[in-house]
Amino acid sequence: MRLSRLVLLVAALAFAACSASDGEKAQDPGKKVGKGDCPDCDPHGGSAFEQADMGLRFYVTGDTWQVAWQFKVRHDMARETLHADQLPDDPGELPAIQEERQVSLSPVYLFGYAVGQVDKQVIDNVQREVAVIRVTQAPAARADLFSQERLDRHEYALEFALDDLLRPMWETFYNQEYPNGKYIEVDSESSLSGLDSGAGLFPHNVPRVLTQGLDSAAPSMTFELEAAADAMVPGWRQATYRKFQFANGDVVYWAAGALWPFFVDCQTGYGLLVGQTLAER
Repeated sequence: MRLSRLVLLVAALAFAACSASDGEKAQDPGKKVGKGDCPDCDPHGGSAFEQADMGLRFYVTGDTWQVAWQFKVRHDMARETLHADQLPDDPGELPAIQEERQVSLSPVYLFGYAVGQVDKQVIDNVQREVAVIRVTQAPAARADLFSQERLDRHEYALEFALDDLLRPMWETFYNQEYPNGKYIEVDSESSLSGLDSGAGLFPHNVPRVLTQGLDSAAPSMTFELEAAADAMVPGWRQATYRKFQFANGDVVYWAAGALWPFFVDCQTGYGLLVGQTLAER
């Protein structure tokens, strides 16, 4: 698929990442105690991110990771539902054309994430760590696994902030219209999917720490992403993951100690964590 067509399709979708926020409301986050609303957290312990076993520690400036992403590209195709002998005499009486939605998969693209800053802020009377993360399209060093096509000629980068419950704080996106960035404040109930902001290219949503997950075996994935996992994530089939499943159909698998979900399956695509580098404190 040509770049222009893919970008237009992605823009028409208005977002390209999982939107777990709507589904979270269907799950019981458990008793809200400890560090704000982190279930069973020790208010005198480490960050909620650590205590919920999402990672060995919260983000540190200099942390980086890479995510392989395969877009689900939806095509609207119209078809008539009546036979010729069923057509009314008055064209105005024709029923609305029924739409069929067909989905195809894009090539696999590689995105890079980097933590640029971490500080502490008081949020709802609780001191929390807040990380600022920048997302860009990464160089595709493995041409056998990732597309070389550049998607970032129209959308250049995205920065967003998360607290240690992985709740969104704000986002700034950079594109042709806003080359110096457009800053948008979001509240803790907002989704970082880009649905409202227009930041549609860069996948950047994760389940919040207060959402409970279940232990799970390795996920099933597309052939292309499975090949990337086999090449870049040794032992992924034998690992144990925490699985989050939401009412809107989104599914997230998180490996213990990882900085980002190992695998996501949502309405706009599939994502796979293929590498991470933890910076020293």
